[in-house]
Amino acid sequence: MAGEEAEKEIVKVDQVVGLEFDQNGKVNKIFLDPTNQKVVGTIKELDLYKALSITLTLEGGEVQRYDVDHDANYILEKSVQQIAPYDRCLESKSKWARFATMAAGATMNFVLAFVLFFIVGLAVGMPTGSNRLGGVVENSPAQVAGLVAGDQIISYNNHSVANWEELTQAISSTKDSTTVTYIRDGQTKTVELTPQISENGGQISTSIGVSTEYEKSLLSGFNYAVFKMKEAFVSIFQTFKMLFVTKEAGIDDLSGPVGIYTMTSTIATFGLTSLIIWIGFLSVNIGIMNLLPLPALDGGRIVFVLIEALIGRPIDRRVEGYVHMAGLLLFFGLFIYVTFNDVIRLINA
Repeated sequence: MAGEEAEKEIVKVDQVVGLEFDQNGKVNKIFLDPTNQKVVGTIKELDLYKALSITLTLEGGEVQRYDVDHDANYILEKSVQQIAPYDRCLESKSKWARFATMAAGATMNFVLAFVLFFIVGLAVGMPTGSNRLGGVVENSPAQVAGLVAGDQIISYNNHSVANWEELTQAISSTKDSTTVTYIRDGQTKTVELTPQISENGGQISTSIGVSTEYEKSLLSGFNYAVFKMKEAFVSIFQTFKMLFVTKEAGIDDLSGPVGIYTMTSTIATFGLTSLIIWIGFLSVNIGIMNLLPLPALDGGRIVFVLIEALIGRPIDRRVEGYVHMAGLLLFFGLFIYVTFNDVIRLINA
């Protein structure tokens, strides 16, 4: 399907072309290089959009009109390109078809992100939220006390524990030596341990070196993908809020291709899983950005479709084209500015 607006023809009035015809006498090939063609002339009139005709002034001065086949091709120097009649253009389609086409790109960004998150979810699993230990850090207080992965913690510091949230709250509630009661192989046991205390930025925290249990299944992969999609959406809209509402961030804080490349290179050092999650986040970001109701973006084009539906008639395509061109120029300016800032940050780093 051709673009939303009428295609700007490759050939123009006053251009010399050569023609070739099919068995029905219609033009099926338009040669930009007319050398060695039987019918050669200068274009006098041209409509390859609706009327599908071309009028030539032949070498002898005769003016001749020819019908053009619906599937005719331009014969370029190194390639062949089919003409784009009205019925092949997005403009000829229904409002719903145009809306669906314009939203398809962003939709595929979201689908890609979901698939990537789903793959990660299958690989690493989804936290069960239970009070069963998924792992124990080597030489941690938990390992020294004899705890192992699979132990089910039922009490910590004499506080009953039923899930992971209650366990983490209990761990953070005391800095002194305490007792831990757990179930292993159907037997209930109690051990003593001393939490590890650490300080970061004036914040004191306690830990015993344990991690939650993860479930690996199709359902957990799906749940993980849903969770990460929600997380990505929330993060992006929080950024919008910081930019336009609270003013906590400004245009100088945005990153362009250089900044994204630098960040991607850094994240890649953390491993394949982190890189896949980052790519998924970028895909969601691109999808949301493309749906913003701004000129030159799919979201801006969707706005024009909605306006057309409201007023009941098509908007002048030239006006729409000028609006999108202005938006495109503004985006190019923003792109250059953000890229410049990325380079400056890279040099300073």
